[in-house]
Amino acid sequence: MTVTAFSTVRGVALSALTASAALTLPSTAHERAEVFAKCSGRLSALATNQRALKNPDVSTTERAHQNFEMMLSATLPDAIERGVPTSKPILWHASGWSEIAYLLADIQYSNDEIRAQRAKDAIEQRIDDCSALIL
Repeated sequence: MTVTAFSTVRGVALSALTASAALTLPSTAHERAEVFAKCSGRLSALATNQRALKNPDVSTTERAHQNFEMMLSATLPDAIERGVPTSKPILWHASGWSEIAYLLADIQYSNDEIRAQRAKDAIEQRIDDCSALIL
């Protein structure tokens, strides 16, 4: 293999890795702030439920929530400088919190086992999506 061919293959591999990473973590400060705030809200709602049910996973969830709060704090100044209204992060956080709260209500109060399982799966997927950003 020539040096040129090797460099091209290496470049393609690097591009592929970069593209897959870009799909996971948004590229703009605005998008990152939104994702971090929503994930923070999701984890906050889950931790509230876990605390109420004395779930031993609550400390892990709270640590993840704190990580997203820290990432939001780090990203927010740039996002605000680029035009994000200061009230937006609160709305994004509430949106993430509400998502999980509604799904938890389906798990807790639904008489339909299929609906409850779909809600459980949806929570797991949303939390996994957030976790994938920091792992």
